[in-house]
Amino acid sequence: MNPLRPKVAGENVKLICSCVRNGPALLDGRETLATVNPEPRDGDLVLVRCLDGKGAYDHVEDETGAAVRLYPGDVFVALLGTRRSGTNLVGEVPEGPLSAGDRLDLVAQGGLVATCVAVPAYYGARALPVEVVGFPGTGRVANIADAPVIPIVDAEPGPVDKPVLFVCGTSAEVGKTTLVCHLAIAAKRCRPNARVAAIKACGTGRARDRLHYRDANYDVVADFVDAGMASTYHVEIERFQAMLRTLIRHCADRADLVVVEIGGDLLEARAPEALEIMAELNASCVLMTNDAMGACDGLRRLDALGSPPLRIGSLKQNPRSLADRLGVPLETILEPGDPAACERLVELVI
Repeated sequence: MNPLRPKVAGENVKLICSCVRNGPALLDGRETLATVNPEPRDGDLVLVRCLDGKGAYDHVEDETGAAVRLYPGDVFVALLGTRRSGTNLVGEVPEGPLSAGDRLDLVAQGGLVATCVAVPAYYGARALPVEVVGFPGTGRVANIADAPVIPIVDAEPGPVDKPVLFVCGTSAEVGKTTLVCHLAIAAKRCRPNARVAAIKACGTGRARDRLHYRDANYDVVADFVDAGMASTYHVEIERFQAMLRTLIRHCADRADLVVVEIGGDLLEARAPEALEIMAELNASCVLMTNDAMGACDGLRRLDALGSPPLRIGSLKQNPRSLADRLGVPLETILEPGDPAACERLVELVI
């Protein structure tokens, strides 16, 4: 292997995945490589070897967020992580002991590995298989929760002293991140000296959304991986809520406007609990949708929380038709690509 590649527990590796945010604290050269993980947990570090050059994902993000192609024999540092995506792969962390030589699958580009239980047919390939090489750690298997970038604190429920805007949606790939990015650009036009922050509240960990936020000139970005979570599908409710309160307060201390993106839909990955935090904060919200029927259920859920959205956004729907079908005023329909509409929304929130 290339001698310039990093060493982990004495092993040359191709890369450390993007979900290992605090690598120097977790992998400082003193770690050893255990051959057995008796109680696998989401977020555990695992050294794996790629077994095939083709799969649903044939690349993984490195620590910079760059997509790196994988080839048979490549060794890299991944994380155990649960994923139950509505549009992508579903993977479960095994309950029993894991040992060197066991097979897992790459279930997310951020470097999450698990036992894949479902791949949508449109991928046209099975999940990429990997083999467990061992488990880095010092005394016990290292977990990203051991050294979070932003430690979770027991923040009390209640409002913060900065405006907070939640962006949620009726499905994945519905335009939530696109809108979040447009809002930063609009905020900088409206208030050139304002500092803005973006948070990815839930879903599957990776670097891509954070990089999109940075590209859009957000001054502060954070996500659940920063707080030590590989994904939010298998997180205790109390821990998730403490995490999100922590991230919101962290960002509110450093910015004038905080935008929170709820990943995926409103059904899983602790999205319902994120909505409860939104209601607790009396925060504003935008509901992104690509169909009127999905929007109807989203509106029902938000109304039940006493948090109707300021705007209903869509990338693909005809705004007049959507307004007519939902029985709402046309001005409540937001097209993310409309700069003036995004500016009006920012002014409403700030």
